[in-house]
Amino acid sequence: MNRKIIPVQKLPTIFLKPGEAHFGLDPARVITVLGSCVSVIMYHRHTMIGAMCHAVMPSRREARRKKSLSRDIFQYVDSSMAWMLDQFDKIRIRREDIEVKIFGGSEIFNIRYDGSMSIGRKNIEAAMKTIHEQNLKLKAWNVGGNTGRKVIFNTNTGEVFTKFVTKVEQGLAMTSSVRDR
Repeated sequence: MNRKIIPVQKLPTIFLKPGEAHFGLDPARVITVLGSCVSVIMYHRHTMIGAMCHAVMPSRREARRKKSLSRDIFQYVDSSMAWMLDQFDKIRIRREDIEVKIFGGSEIFNIRYDGSMSIGRKNIEAAMKTIHEQNLKLKAWNVGGNTGRKVIFNTNTGEVFTKFVTKVEQGLAMTSSVRDR
């Protein structure tokens, strides 16, 4: 099922807000902006099928124990990743054939999740734990630090572009950028 590569300017653009996820069979450019949140990208190179989430907090299981009111699975790293893997399972794509990339987890707010670690760090740990538990291939990452990131995922090629963002008086200014294939 190899598809033709489509020029990026002709791809539909999808903007992920916090607590959202995308799983696409059709080519698209998926964009999000992260601070302490984590974006996990899963990609199957042979079929050019990709998924991306913008998770706000690390663990839905933890939140349920603490009686969190949020029921939205996409708010959490662990349940977002489980949902994305389920989507690949439904179309019979083996987990060992999925490439995984993670981005975000900055400490821009210095807010502590459990009294000892920042939310950004906990989000990164939740993603890494799921990757390890599911025996997934981590292909690329750009996590941590104290700067936000804009993430652009081309589901047609698997390429991910990141730009570090800093807050300025008039809005967001882009600083350096990182490219991954």
